Amino acid sequence: MSKRYAVLGLSVFLALALAVPALGGPTNPVASISASAKSIANKALKKAKQAQQTANAASSAANAASSAASAASSTATSALNEAKKAQTTANTANGTANSAKGIAEEAKTAAANAEANANNRLEGAFEQFGEPTESNNETTKFTSVSCPTGNDVLGGSYSMGGEAEKVTVTASEETFYGGGWFVSASAITGTPTWSLTAIAMCGFK
Repeated sequence: MSKRYAVLGLSVFLALALAVPALGGPTNPVASISASAKSIANKALKKAKQAQQTANAASSAANAASSAASAASSTATSALNEAKKAQTTANTANGTANSAKGIAEEAKTAAANAEANANNRLEGAFEQFGEPTESNNETTKFTSVSCPTGNDVLGGSYSMGGEAEKVTVTASEETFYGGGWFVSASAITGTPTWSLTAIAMCGFK
């Protein structure tokens, strides 16, 4: 019987201990600990939410930066391709310009040559006969003739009189000092009677 009263008394004590805080009595240590743990949990949860928000903002910023970097890389690649195209075009234009320059130089040279040829072109030519040698039986003879001043010698020839079949020409060429024609000949059999005349072909402008 006493044990039953003891258990009943303990139960009443515990019930009063839990009920006292609600009635303005002393603080319940179990309730205080529970409230403190809940407050700590709420603060931790709040900080966790703040950390999550910060992480989300950082992730968003990183994504934006990545997008910007990709756009910049694409723009740089496009600019590089355009630069390469421009360089190719410039190289082609440079090659074309060099080719045109070469053609122009060739045309200039051809024009200069044509002008020189035009300036040097002769309007006509004529034969200039020299004085014939004496007609006798000398075995060797030579003579020459000059073109008039201002006329160019273009070539030359000779003329023989008498027994020409017994004579051979040993030289027929432009005079050493230019402007005329020189001829020499010698008898090849016997002592023929013959004469020799030099002829120059002269050109005039």
